[in-house]
Amino acid sequence: MTPNASSSRRALRAGAKAAGAVWLAVIGLYVVSGLISPAMFQWSQLLNILQVASFLGVIALGQTFVVLTGGIDLSQAGIVTLTNIVATSLMLGLNDNIVIAVFACLAIAAMAGVANGILVTVIGITPLIATLGTNSILFGAALVYTGGAPRGEAAPAFELIGTGTVLGIPNPTLIWLAIGLAMAWLTRATVFGRWLYATGANTEAAAMAGVPVERVTVAAYALSSLLAAAGGLLLTAYIGSPSLGIGNPFLFTAIAAVVVGGAALTGGVGSMIATIGGAVFITELNSFTNIIRVSSGTQFMVQGFIIIASVLIYRRLSGARG
Repeated sequence: MTPNASSSRRALRAGAKAAGAVWLAVIGLYVVSGLISPAMFQWSQLLNILQVASFLGVIALGQTFVVLTGGIDLSQAGIVTLTNIVATSLMLGLNDNIVIAVFACLAIAAMAGVANGILVTVIGITPLIATLGTNSILFGAALVYTGGAPRGEAAPAFELIGTGTVLGIPNPTLIWLAIGLAMAWLTRATVFGRWLYATGANTEAAAMAGVPVERVTVAAYALSSLLAAAGGLLLTAYIGSPSLGIGNPFLFTAIAAVVVGGAALTGGVGSMIATIGGAVFITELNSFTNIIRVSSGTQFMVQGFIIIASVLIYRRLSGARG
């Protein structure tokens, strides 16, 4: 067994343990929330949590690709905002414009993701700085494009994607889970997935083993942007109107979902299934803080403590395994 394959398998085992832990946390928080507010145990409330989690969940799946390489993507919020603005301005409430609007949004996202990857791998800018700069550019572009006054609306057929159901289950939830399973397969059952884990675990060793590190990293940032655009499109289909602040809530929550899912910010450890659990947990946490009626400021504090605790617990477990 090569060192490259061995490190990939260790990463997968660590990801599996993290996935189990986060889903136990999801169940525990749900039970506690239900004991405080029995309405949480209603089927409709559970579906509502999953629907709200789907928007964050799709975006967090993209963030997972970047985190697995040891990077971070702060441009996702800008992608979501620009996607919402461009999609509604091109659709103008007309079903005939859906295809061109979706294609334009995905094309913009792909270019932004590739640009992030090039800035990080070729030019050598720190991921935090590179993607934060890209985020500012994207948000600025949305302001310039709209003149500060967004116009347009989603097409009726497109809105059905965000508001419709299949057998009572919200469409966004089904789409999120389908994308999540596809991304889990991509990372666990393909050569690209093994390259991704190897790149994050040890970049130099991966390069020596023949892994195209630069191409894998650029692809990770491109996938992050594309999934951010997909999340933005789902959110646009749900609300139906443009908003310049629509991407702001995802600036850090997508990273939080990945970290709570047990991914290591140093790269090489994490899983898509755990990220799905992390997104559900963050959504449950917001719902729980609403139930106990705490302020928005306290909600941010709680999220911060959860993120720090997750990192500390991961480091403690990693040290124990070592």
